[in-house]
Amino acid sequence: MSSIPAVKTRAMESGLPTARSGQPADNPRLDWWLTIVSCFMIFGLFIDGWAHNHDRVDDSFFTPWHALLYSAYGVSALSLIAVHFRNVGKGFHWRRALPAGYMPALGGALLFATGGLGDMVWHGLFGIEEGTEALLSPTHLLLAASGLLIITGPVRALWQRQGEESWGSLLPAILALTLVASVFTFFTAFAAVTGRMHIMTGPRPEYHNLYDVYGVLALVVHSNILLGVVLFSARRWRLPFGAFTLMFTINALLMTWMHLRANADFLLVINAAIAGLLCDWLLSRNITASLPGLRMFSFLLPVVFSLGGLLVIQILGAGAWDKGGLWWEVHMWLGGPALAGAFGYGLSLLFHPPAGPTDLQPQEPAH
Repeated sequence: MSSIPAVKTRAMESGLPTARSGQPADNPRLDWWLTIVSCFMIFGLFIDGWAHNHDRVDDSFFTPWHALLYSAYGVSALSLIAVHFRNVGKGFHWRRALPAGYMPALGGALLFATGGLGDMVWHGLFGIEEGTEALLSPTHLLLAASGLLIITGPVRALWQRQGEESWGSLLPAILALTLVASVFTFFTAFAAVTGRMHIMTGPRPEYHNLYDVYGVLALVVHSNILLGVVLFSARRWRLPFGAFTLMFTINALLMTWMHLRANADFLLVINAAIAGLLCDWLLSRNITASLPGLRMFSFLLPVVFSLGGLLVIQILGAGAWDKGGLWWEVHMWLGGPALAGAFGYGLSLLFHPPAGPTDLQPQEPAH
């Protein structure tokens, strides 16, 4: 029994990868094009985040930091609209005029435009958000949700398609999943290992409870966002070796650069790459083929990611940051990663719940 069952799609059941009544055939060129444009769009998001974190913003909506984000969005929206209209002209119904997986992306493009206009009005009424405000602004959350609909188009398309589980066929989905993880870690940057963990180094403050809470949240949230993407993709594919190393490394590069204090901060990227490599190795050993293996994997990955992050924070605090090492006692050093692992174990229960009564009953022999 596989612990993460493969998802059967309509295409698999029929044995025909593009046999969908009344819908255009699969379009690998669209997969690649939207993935490339989405990479520019999410990089634009991180450029804007970098500008906010380094005091490069003013009270204007029209900033160079918004340029790449909205330009890439415009290209993606126009591309989807053009393909849609072309297929409508070929006789497809307007509700099914894009290849499988891409109609929600078109809806996201239209919703993003609404969010962009709303964000401009919001800035005019209430000013430019600062710090965590920018992550929780209602218009920004609307832009995030609609942007996710756009960038996950290739994931939905490839999810429903048969094909080799190789770099050549799955790279658009791998990159799109990397972007998804990065959007979620961006909007939870108030609790990220690659964020503001420097506050956990140096002399221990007299009142440190809120700092402790931040540190624990960073370990739990960041590691389990990455684990969630791993478990999600493992339900459908056996991604080629190195996919998660690439995913974790790109995410850590973006998150570290956005909060960069010193060039040595990129040591955090090495920690993420090691965790990704461990993930690839364990999955290549088919550890999730058994339920105990899945549970162990889901506990272990957040623990390794969190412990490695704390080790790097210790090194940076005593070195490049020149503040002193991490002031946590051993209770927090071990308890924080253990809690992250416990949440990972809980995620595995959601992805593969324990067997229920009907699953345990013996099957009746066929007559």
